[in-house]
Amino acid sequence: MKLITVEEHYDTDRNIKEFNQYSEVKNNNPRQDQLRPDLVDFSNKVAYMDKNGIDMQVISDAGNSPQVLPDQYAVDGAHAQNETLAANISQYPDRFAGLATLPANTPDEAAKELEYAVTKLGMKGGIISGSINGQFLDDPRFEPIFAAADQLGTTLYLHPGVITNDQKAMLYDSKAYNALGATMMAGAMWGWHMEQGIQMLRIITSGIMEKYPHFKIASGHWGEFVPMFLERIDGFSPIITDLPLKFSDYYKRQVYLSPSGMFTAPQMQLVLTEMGADHVMWSEDFPYVQSGNETRQFLEQADITAAQREAIAHGTAETVFNLN
Repeated sequence: MKLITVEEHYDTDRNIKEFNQYSEVKNNNPRQDQLRPDLVDFSNKVAYMDKNGIDMQVISDAGNSPQVLPDQYAVDGAHAQNETLAANISQYPDRFAGLATLPANTPDEAAKELEYAVTKLGMKGGIISGSINGQFLDDPRFEPIFAAADQLGTTLYLHPGVITNDQKAMLYDSKAYNALGATMMAGAMWGWHMEQGIQMLRIITSGIMEKYPHFKIASGHWGEFVPMFLERIDGFSPIITDLPLKFSDYYKRQVYLSPSGMFTAPQMQLVLTEMGADHVMWSEDFPYVQSGNETRQFLEQADITAAQREAIAHGTAETVFNLN
């Protein structure tokens, strides 16, 4: 079984330095320094993939990326990040495909970078992490990004990002547990997944997919809560929008899901029931999650059909990211 994982990450020493120097968003991953070799060194990635039966990674910079730098650094930082990623991929063209980092707070520049990265560097789409300085992507000023993705017929990976301090203070800080607990609850444990589900809700409800039907969205962590609420959302959508299709129609047409290392059978069955295997891909979230042999074994042993297994393992990803 060929295996492609689609939410896998990298970084560069230049970006690590600039992030530590300029970013107002704090690094909320306590293992960032420990993980540096697996983020920066692509030979480490290949060795891990060989050991654990992973044929290809679709790789991107998420979270602590140039996207969150102040505007005067974000555009050049994203461009440098993409050039370095392309250079690394060129050393292992059969093992990696890339998603472009986008300076999303400068939407016109982000659109230009997406077009450059896809048409000149061979990237398979772009990645946006979380809300943009507390703004969601349904704000009209971000429309150039969707217009560019639609014209290119490419994929945007919507990855969680660090939520705002105000959100964290109101929703997750508590006297009942320590500061680290609040940080994790606001981040990878719960908060940034919920925020990214809201991101998806707003994108579709605002009519972006009605206007731009030719781009795709990839969403990790089994869809950031959205699949389990599709029928509920459809029930209320007519009250707040006059779009010609149901929310779930747009979602099932243009959104593609993966587990991001959350190898849990009940969630997998829910997503397959709602979306079908042709909208499900596989992902580990390397190196932040390192499940080793389980990455492959869970899928090999899952209670699904052979056709579903092949689609999830590689077929859907090959279509979504144009890997053939």
